[in-house]
Amino acid sequence: MTPHSPLARPAAVLAIVAAVLVAAGAALASTSITKYRFGQINIPAGQTRTLTVPFADALKYGNASYSGRARLLAPAPGQKGSRPTLAKARILSSGAILGGSEYRARAYNGNRAGTAALTLSVTTATIEQLPHS
Repeated sequence: MTPHSPLARPAAVLAIVAAVLVAAGAALASTSITKYRFGQINIPAGQTRTLTVPFADALKYGNASYSGRARLLAPAPGQKGSRPTLAKARILSSGAILGGSEYRARAYNGNRAGTAALTLSVTTATIEQLPHS
């Protein structure tokens, strides 16, 4: 076919459409969905607290991966009590429990009485690869 033939334009359009469909199929095959769950609890001075947060769609898909994160956060300014020191607090343990369906974190606030409470924040993430298997 020559560039000026009446069949050249539809063939070029068909080639472009085919390339777009192949690229879209490849992109769809390599996508994933990330689902998050959050939990927070206040820890008064001198106390220990435990927080458990479930993973989204836990153990539902064989090709999913799971992660969790525990953090200690200072209180917002203006809360009752003096400002606590994060160095005196620590996360005692954190990790997946119950066969991987939940994430648990245990933390201790070692500040003296009269200081504001710290916050234990736990975030879990489930990454589901598409298509599901």
